[in-house]
Amino acid sequence: MPEVEPNHDFLGLMGIEFEEGLRLYAITPRFWYKRFSNEVQHIDDVSVRILRQKEKVDLGNDDFAMNEWQEVKKNIQRIKTSYDENDLLEDVFLLEKGEKEPTKVVELDFTSEDVLISLFNLCDFYRKNQEQEVLVDSELGLNSLPLFQYEKFVERLEETTRELRRTYRSVIEPVGAVRGRITTRGMMMMVAQPSPRIECEFETFDIQAPLYRVMMTTLDVIRTYHLPKSFKFLDERFQGICRRGANLRTKLIEIPSFPLSSALRECAKLRRRLPRMFKHFEEIIPLAEQILRNESEKQKEQENEKDSSWWHITAPSSKLWELLLEKSMKDNSNYHVEPQEPLSGPWEGSGTKNIDLRISSTSKSDNEVILVDAKYAIKKDPPSSSYQYQQFFYAAAWAAEGLTPSAVALAHPASNVEEEEAKPTSHNLEEYIVDFFNGSQIPFKLWTIRFPQPSDLKSSDLRAYLSSTNTRLVEMISESVSDKKHIL
Repeated sequence: MPEVEPNHDFLGLMGIEFEEGLRLYAITPRFWYKRFSNEVQHIDDVSVRILRQKEKVDLGNDDFAMNEWQEVKKNIQRIKTSYDENDLLEDVFLLEKGEKEPTKVVELDFTSEDVLISLFNLCDFYRKNQEQEVLVDSELGLNSLPLFQYEKFVERLEETTRELRRTYRSVIEPVGAVRGRITTRGMMMMVAQPSPRIECEFETFDIQAPLYRVMMTTLDVIRTYHLPKSFKFLDERFQGICRRGANLRTKLIEIPSFPLSSALRECAKLRRRLPRMFKHFEEIIPLAEQILRNESEKQKEQENEKDSSWWHITAPSSKLWELLLEKSMKDNSNYHVEPQEPLSGPWEGSGTKNIDLRISSTSKSDNEVILVDAKYAIKKDPPSSSYQYQQFFYAAAWAAEGLTPSAVALAHPASNVEEEEAKPTSHNLEEYIVDFFNGSQIPFKLWTIRFPQPSDLKSSDLRAYLSSTNTRLVEMISESVSDKKHIL
């Protein structure tokens, strides 16, 4: 029987259009405590199947099941190629002697869009908070619904076009009286076909700068985007973006658009040399160029389309987990969080090494520094040797700069409060990092923090969840620093 196991490092929504109609697949986090039935259910005339990370699903044994298996596997692989690293989730560790099998949770049916909206809000949170959204973004793939991308563009364009600036531009066109200079073609036509209008080249002062025309071309792409069949909450979100884009286009109706190919050429020119008066458009130009490029590629793909129509809205699980921890500390004035800080060290041939999170105290009276590695994996107590080596070398690289960290920690997700508050059954591993740094001992901590559950995901700001996570992290930081002082 065909089986599917989504073991790649992403979660979210994926829609595939079969001959029988649209089927939506919800790829849920492996750290959701509630398990939902993976049997096909129907919501709003659309069939839905829940797939859970790292769990195999039997699709059946009929002809459709084989076709479904091929399409799902193929498209999961396509999404996977959008992410550069951590593409495979780690296997669940084998149970050690004496460990108990995790409590089985009854599978629940779902009769509404709540599960789907929760996943959408997780992806929405990731997109809104991603620092380099344009440069590193799975949404830039051809089959990704560009909802967040369009939304970001419209928001930024609304801000930057509140006041349009007139500029001089060179124009060649027939006029009734000579302006500027007569072109060579104009002089030839005066002899060959005399006419009261003469082709001239002259400068005009208006708001039709190439930059504005590129923006209008991008707006036209957004306004005319055809949303594949999906769910009501997605339809409403897209309609809202299209309405805002249409209103903005109407406001700027006097600015003509470029043909798509011309707009892409102008984007390249603007990236190389952007006039100083348009510097406030610097961040929006790459976004416009990516939207136009995707539209161009999509038009080419449609000419040779052979596969089933499909789309997705996804986010990388590991990076999402790291982002959740980072943002939970953002508004805490007592600590500063530095994500993905590069480390110097003996990394020849293996690329740059970065600490996921460096958490530093902002107090002038101490120099507390915790090096945290966010692991989207089930906690193993004690951690694997590879994790121990990694944390040791992070601590060594940091200490080589003249600062011994207060502690190092692995931050794992938990499915519920019971898992979150469970104490390690083994020692705290302090002796694993001892007497290497001027006789200092560095506590090696295993942290567990509850992963956001569907009840936390009623909206995409996750305000309540981030607040509770902040409290949890502060408690663990205080405990780690206290252990350091106790050792000393």
